[in-house]
Amino acid sequence: MSEKLQGRESGQNWEGSAGQAAQAESGKIQPKQLLILLVLSLSLAIIVIDATIVIVALPQIQRDFNITLKDLEWITSLYALIFGSFLLSWGKLSDEYGRKLIFMAGISTFIVGSIIDGFSLNLSQMLVGRVIQGFGAAMASPSTLSILTTTFTGKSRNVAFGIWGATAGAAAVLGPVLGGYFTTYISWRWAFFINIPIGIAALAGAAFVIKETRFKDPKYTTDYAGLVLITAGLASVLFGLIEAQTYGWVFPSQEFSVDGFSWPTSYPISLPLLSIIVGIILLAIFTLYEIRRARKGRVPLFDFSLLKYKGFRYGLFTVTIVAMGEFGAVFIISIFLQTVKGLSAIDAGLTFLPMAISVFIFAPIAGILATRFGPKWIITTGMVLEATALFSMSQIVSISNPVYYLYPILVIYGAGVGLAISQVTSTVLMSIPWQKAGVGSGANNTVRQIGSAFGIAVIGAMLVAQISTVGQAELAASTVNFGQMGIATLKAAFNSGLSGGIDPSLIASFGTNWLAARGIIFDALTQGTRWAAFTAGIFVSMGALSSLLIPDPRPKQQNKAAPKVMVEESQAVGKTLGAIVIGQFLAILGLSAALSSEYQSNPFMQQWFSSYAWPLGYLLGNYLGSMMIGIIGTILILWRLVIR
Repeated sequence: MSEKLQGRESGQNWEGSAGQAAQAESGKIQPKQLLILLVLSLSLAIIVIDATIVIVALPQIQRDFNITLKDLEWITSLYALIFGSFLLSWGKLSDEYGRKLIFMAGISTFIVGSIIDGFSLNLSQMLVGRVIQGFGAAMASPSTLSILTTTFTGKSRNVAFGIWGATAGAAAVLGPVLGGYFTTYISWRWAFFINIPIGIAALAGAAFVIKETRFKDPKYTTDYAGLVLITAGLASVLFGLIEAQTYGWVFPSQEFSVDGFSWPTSYPISLPLLSIIVGIILLAIFTLYEIRRARKGRVPLFDFSLLKYKGFRYGLFTVTIVAMGEFGAVFIISIFLQTVKGLSAIDAGLTFLPMAISVFIFAPIAGILATRFGPKWIITTGMVLEATALFSMSQIVSISNPVYYLYPILVIYGAGVGLAISQVTSTVLMSIPWQKAGVGSGANNTVRQIGSAFGIAVIGAMLVAQISTVGQAELAASTVNFGQMGIATLKAAFNSGLSGGIDPSLIASFGTNWLAARGIIFDALTQGTRWAAFTAGIFVSMGALSSLLIPDPRPKQQNKAAPKVMVEESQAVGKTLGAIVIGQFLAILGLSAALSSEYQSNPFMQQWFSSYAWPLGYLLGNYLGSMMIGIIGTILILWRLVIR
């Protein structure tokens, strides 16, 4: 029996009908497909939000648990590491045992991890919860993409991926806003508790609207050796990148000791360097093992034969590099805003709103543009915008420049993310056979999560290194007599990355010398943030260059097209675009109302807008801006839908 027939018999409901294929080619999405897309988007939202929602809450978690910047990196990176390591395995298992089954099991596991994190009392408990969350996300995420890929085909897939990309992008940048709100007004623990009701709603929806699909492969056996090799290899490299900030990059700078095991400073190389070397060796063994396993006719954990498809090969490379810059940028800017600028968690989160709105607008538009111009150039354009924004950010960030200088840069950055994030995923999956949808989506998400974990580690290391270098240099050049204790305190603060903000005890320890000490601290953190943003820009620039190697997957146009078909396609795309525009209008109206509500009750925002942007403050007062958006938007939509 052929693979395609097996796929149909096991539930590939959207592949077999000629009528559905015609609808897919016209770009029209059916009501049931919309419900499935809604359920998948809800599930994707909590998975993506969880990667960013804790970022704004990290300083408060640091104070509650009394931990350092290195520990904060573990909170963010460990989730991504477990997520990425197990995606490959669960992507294949979802194809084998049922995408709906694995999807619902993954969301359930994710909810359990969220409960543990919400009630955690120390760093160890939180890391346990993050591991469970990562494991649940690894189960659900590839099923989400494979269900989406097998549900939508043709031009409707571009539209679906555009909406999916809007959800992913908006969720990623709305995470800091939600995290800031919970941290300021309720508790940072609700950054995890919020996953519970959303997850339950997604489970209920999946039970009713998603039909089971699977692709049985009689040759498949679980690749336990491959799973151990890739997990151990990635964890070893990540451990080295994060712990090198404390224990030395090449030579031991501090003794490492845990549960009776120690690595003294007398050893010739540091433990982090050895860990990185061992991790690279394990990953090389994993590659050779998987290739040999495939040659023996056994199904590998990662099918390296898929790399023969250019779209898949260069798409994965691009995703990895860009993810290193995207998530690291949000991480460092959040720390800068709360420390140097003195913003509260909610105010720091609101700073990312222009970026969130921009992503939400441009991601669906990217699907429409990709249908006409091809996704390759949309991806490259988006990454160029991202790189431009990051390089600009590295120049704009300073102690004296007001926060609103970042707004236009964040808008450009959000536009770039919106254009690139969905189409690069679509390109990766469209370039391989549909039977490999689970494996392909797992590989795509794996490299994204691994890239984000390593990006946070590398950019965090750059931030700490620059803070330490600049701080030590300025401390040595300072004419202020801080005393031995003051100097030791400043050095310790520099080495910790200043992640906990300005503690009252730190201020009191310097007495009358505090203003001078604060100047050195702020300048060191500012310079570190600028260099970290520049590093993120380099990563994204490399991704923009690699995207040029991605082939254009657009089908060749027929020389003679039936006018009626062209008109029907145009009408279908127009209706879809109209629905997207209305959805965006309602979302923007809601966001503006929420921002005005926050302005009414937040003295800090009132003072800031009065000093730096009084026209915007005038619009935010008494919901004047929201009313104008509602009136003008309604008129424009009515003009488009009725008059035209």
